[in-house]
Amino acid sequence: MHELRLPRRTAAVATHIGPHDDIDLTYGAVGSFAARNGLRAQSIVEEVYLVGPRDTDQPDRWRTLVAWLIESDID
Repeated sequence: MHELRLPRRTAAVATHIGPHDDIDLTYGAVGSFAARNGLRAQSIVEEVYLVGPRDTDQPDRWRTLVAWLIESDID
């Protein structure tokens, strides 16, 4: 296990499991969640590779966080 430190942000986040061939489905799910919940999305989406091609050559083990940054009133 590794500690992951990211700058403070507000985001709708999902974990994509497996190869990136269909990561667009995870992007769509995050975007739909934001829209359904009235969240104002910024034009920024980030991917955080928890386990990726640099870690293993087994795509079924890849784990990617897809974070759609949203505007926040919290500063």
